Amino acid sequence: MSQPQKIAIIAGQLVVGGAERQIYLWLKNMDRSRFSPVVITLHPGHHDHWETPIKALDIPLIEIPQSLNRVSRLKSITDSLRPYHPELIHGWHLFSSAYAGLAGKFLRCKSIGGLRSSFSGHEHSPEAILTRLFCDAVIVNSSAGAKAYQDQAPRRQTIFAVRNAVSQEFIARSEARTEFGLQYHLPQDAFWIGSIGRADPLKRFDLLLSILPALKAKQSSIHLVLIGDGPELPRLREQAASSGLTSSVTFTGELPDAGRYLKAFDLFCLPSTSEGMPNVILEAAAAGLPIVTWDLPFYQEILENGKTGLLVEAGNVEKLEHAVTRLIESPQLRAQLGAEAQAHILREFSLERYIRSMTAAYDELLNNPPEGASGIQ
Repeated sequence: MSQPQKIAIIAGQLVVGGAERQIYLWLKNMDRSRFSPVVITLHPGHHDHWETPIKALDIPLIEIPQSLNRVSRLKSITDSLRPYHPELIHGWHLFSSAYAGLAGKFLRCKSIGGLRSSFSGHEHSPEAILTRLFCDAVIVNSSAGAKAYQDQAPRRQTIFAVRNAVSQEFIARSEARTEFGLQYHLPQDAFWIGSIGRADPLKRFDLLLSILPALKAKQSSIHLVLIGDGPELPRLREQAASSGLTSSVTFTGELPDAGRYLKAFDLFCLPSTSEGMPNVILEAAAAGLPIVTWDLPFYQEILENGKTGLLVEAGNVEKLEHAVTRLIESPQLRAQLGAEAQAHILREFSLERYIRSMTAAYDELLNNPPEGASGIQ
């Protein structure tokens, strides 16, 4: 029997997040008789959430200090991997892809980059340029992202579109609502609108807060729950307080495995304007929740307006409020959209499909060198 092929994955970080969860799902479910992985983290010393679960899989985790400058960090990555003799180095995030491509050249092995967020605004970044120049291929987690990347590629490069997987166990609604409500002192008789994500300017949670007064004017028992931490959180708290919404909004902060509680909500709304393949939308749909979000390519790839969710003109706060109001007032529409979304997501974004696609991408690169190849696979 042939030996497993040695794979190195470089992660920019292993914090709570959709991209990092996908690393874990791949490592946990990859065929270890075919691939022998090692993981490098560029964010050591912060007790990142996924470090312990990855170590529990009996996978080596190498820490590269943040204090190093980029040249020293590249040398440290290369020196750490040289004894391992990797056959493929995979930069999971765009930030780490540049290191993967350069380390691959020094170690004379294949390299593959990763794009797990919107490519807009990053086209001319050093990481994007180095990834395009030195990585043999790129894995992008959405077709929209793959097309955007391809349009900017200055050379022929194989691009694999590998959709994220949904793999989440949900707590039953009654139990989730009771447990979550008690933990955060939420009114059980209220209509709960939930949203999950890093408190970052691009997530635009401020827009969700801005429509809450109008929603409460129509139905007073509305309660908004924002799950996540980040630099925008103090400003969002201040916005809620200045609008007199303190008693109607709950900020939970970071909550690992927050998706388990999704069934507790009556509606899910994500106002983020920049995503790759938004895991929280996948999970909310898999939980059977009615969803309101923007009519943008990365959401269109997951939801169909009027059938599996309500997608409104990006940035149009009035239409966002109207769509949320429409669902609040129609239990039948909420149930219909939730059921359709759940069936679609469980069929199209299964863990099995994700593992097959990741395996095929690695096989293509390791066994069929993509020299001269181009296009989206």
